[in-house]
Amino acid sequence: MRSLSTIPLAASCATLALVTPALAATPAVTAQAQAASAAFLAYAPAPASGAGALCLVDTGVHANADTTTGLVSATALDGGSGEDVDPQGHGTTMAMIAGAAGVGMVGAWPQLKIVSVRATEEPSPGQEPTFEFDDYAEGIEHCLQEQGSFHIDAVDLALSSTVPPSPDQTQTLQSGVAQANSANVAIIAAAGNTPGPVEQPGAEPGIFAVGAFTAQPDQTSLGPEGSICSFSANQGLTFYAPGCGLDEAEPFTDQPSCCGNGTSQASAFAAAVIVALMSYDPSLSYNHAEQLLVSTATDGDLNVTEAFQAAGLGSIVAAGNANVPKPAATAPATSTPAPPTSNVPGPVAVRSLRWRRGVLTITVAPLPQGGRLDVQLDFAHGVRRMITKRAALTVRTRRPRAVKLRLVVGKMDGPVLTVKLKK
Repeated sequence: MRSLSTIPLAASCATLALVTPALAATPAVTAQAQAASAAFLAYAPAPASGAGALCLVDTGVHANADTTTGLVSATALDGGSGEDVDPQGHGTTMAMIAGAAGVGMVGAWPQLKIVSVRATEEPSPGQEPTFEFDDYAEGIEHCLQEQGSFHIDAVDLALSSTVPPSPDQTQTLQSGVAQANSANVAIIAAAGNTPGPVEQPGAEPGIFAVGAFTAQPDQTSLGPEGSICSFSANQGLTFYAPGCGLDEAEPFTDQPSCCGNGTSQASAFAAAVIVALMSYDPSLSYNHAEQLLVSTATDGDLNVTEAFQAAGLGSIVAAGNANVPKPAATAPATSTPAPPTSNVPGPVAVRSLRWRRGVLTITVAPLPQGGRLDVQLDFAHGVRRMITKRAALTVRTRRPRAVKLRLVVGKMDGPVLTVKLKK
């Protein structure tokens, strides 16, 4: 029997053949890959024995241009569709963070295979999906059943919980974790989006809990790159992966967006790296792969280059780095001095701004070098802020009353432009 308590979502071939992600995605090297020294991984040669799979126990995965290539299975615990039932696309976002093909964004390892197990119930219209503690163990069991068809190296439990389990639920989960570990399958979990102790299920023995560090500063976490995200669990935790200021793409439109935040994303990124390590070295145990990430971390922050080199996979690092797209060359400077300019940025030049069917699309004139677009959405009750380095932004959101835009260059803020949406 399932528990009646519900849990809210917490915000997952040929030898030497080169696998290059589609370069439509911008940027070609994400902020999270840069921060985790993982740029090479998206452009590395294929493993000799093929890529392993990551089993995502989540809200399902929507098949878009970035997930279709790697999505090899999509099922549900309730026997229904494997489609993402979360209006915000939680499960799809995890799949894209881990292995997006490079259309709207580049995942940690685009060669990754994704086995999706929808564990959340299909919600009523207008409601958020719910998750029960028993679903962790059932999800792990379902992943292990898929082992006969797919080589699963890791399971990601990106949905964390603040609801304490019963003793029976804890025992059932621990049994499932032990069964997975005995099959050389790593169990990774989000540490939780509340400062303090690690939340369930990451607090259980045998589960590799992952906290979140800053890939690039944004309004959610104002600290410098590498600092612990302000929302992340941080007590009794020694390992963190990129989890705030992430370059993402909207799960249902596949349009590039910024900035993603959550220990869920951190766990998905780390899980992809573990599968990659075990794919390039099939003799590697899940425990050794986890130890490599922890022992090579920089002040607790994931360092993928160091982990691969410590595993004796330096040739993969070199081959991948050789294929990372180089920035476009800039025109040589002329001898004619540029006219003096004001240090204060001017107003934002809006080219288009439209909200339709739950999606807000904003396009502005190209940003100056080093410029960022500060966006604030005003609602009847509260606001939502985000910062992006791009001139185009797509956000899945309810209809805001107004959109406030401001150009930021360095420490200088431009004037605020307020755009009211017509009813």
